[in-house]
Amino acid sequence: MDLLKLIRSFEELLFEVLTWLIYYPRTLGLIARRPLRMIRYSNHELKDSEEEQYTDTLSPPLLLLITIGLMHLIELGMPQRDVLTGRAAQAIFQSDQNVVMLRSFLFGLLSLFAALAVVRNRRQPLERKLLRAPFYGQCYLAAVYALLVSLAGLAAKTGIPHAGPIGVAGLLAATIWYLVVQTMQFRQALTVSWGRAAGISARVYLEAVFAVIVIALILQS
Repeated sequence: MDLLKLIRSFEELLFEVLTWLIYYPRTLGLIARRPLRMIRYSNHELKDSEEEQYTDTLSPPLLLLITIGLMHLIELGMPQRDVLTGRAAQAIFQSDQNVVMLRSFLFGLLSLFAALAVVRNRRQPLERKLLRAPFYGQCYLAAVYALLVSLAGLAAKTGIPHAGPIGVAGLLAATIWYLVVQTMQFRQALTVSWGRAAGISARVYLEAVFAVIVIALILQS
């Protein structure tokens, strides 16, 4: 009986992983074309039962995790430079799993601070159930942003002429896209002016960047 349960669990896992080949590019494409609609879609999906959620796409946190994992696999084939001096950083970067989880956490900070901004500006109590929906929707944006930033970083490592400026240009383009979409999202979700939405978007981004810098300094100490 235990063997049959193990086989069935493996069957379910194999099916789920293989379907990522379909739903990963599909979900990314939908976000790239209609980012605001996908955020509304995520909010709607969370109202369904757990079995009925994200049946034709990947869930936002899973999309972010897979994106970070794929980019790390590609990065392993690129030239590596050891610039880590802190013991904590060296310990983490000795394991690929730890690297993926850390980077997912760092990019996830964008989603967390954005969800926090939504709850605060709506003057809602700071409860997990109220943070969950905006956090999930924001993970869709964070996944695309992580993909673009990672591609820019990989471009800078290729060694082709002007690789550095190309990487910087890619990073700037990715950040502009993220801030513009985020501004549009805050304007709709919070029914505020364009200026107010842009201010909230910039603040959320800077808060996340500051948190990443603090964490990096701690790991390097």
